[in-house]
Formats: sequence, structure tokens, C-alpha cells
Amino acid sequence: MLNLEFTAEKPNEKWVTDVTEFKYGSSKKAYLSTILDLYDSSIVSYVLGHSNNNNLAFKSLTKL
Repeated sequence: MLNLEFTAEKPNEKWVTDVTEFKYGSSKKAYLSTILDLYDSSIVSYVLGHSNNNNLAFKSLTKL
């Protein structure tokens, strides 16, 4: 658990994930699932998809 401590003392100590929704065209959506290293805010992994579901998040883990 992070206990609201969103900094890390060394690389790969704390990672967080988020999914961002993008709307494009007249009614289309894309989802970007990212894993971020809290040490230096670098993107560790990402994947883009058309469905916001667990599979999208799991794919970003398998790309490590």
C-alpha cells in the first residue's frame, strides 16, 4: 500500500497504473493503459486498446 506516499527512493520500488480514455472521430474511443515508475515518473510500459477492461491492463504488464 502506498499510504499517499507517491515518491520512491530508487527505481522500480513503486509503480502505479492508470487508464486514460481518448475520444476521437464522431463517437470512437481509445484507451491508454500505462505503468509509471514513481522514482522518476518514467513510463515503464504502455498499451493502447479499444476496450477499457482488465485485459488491457494485463497487456501492459506482459510487455515488461
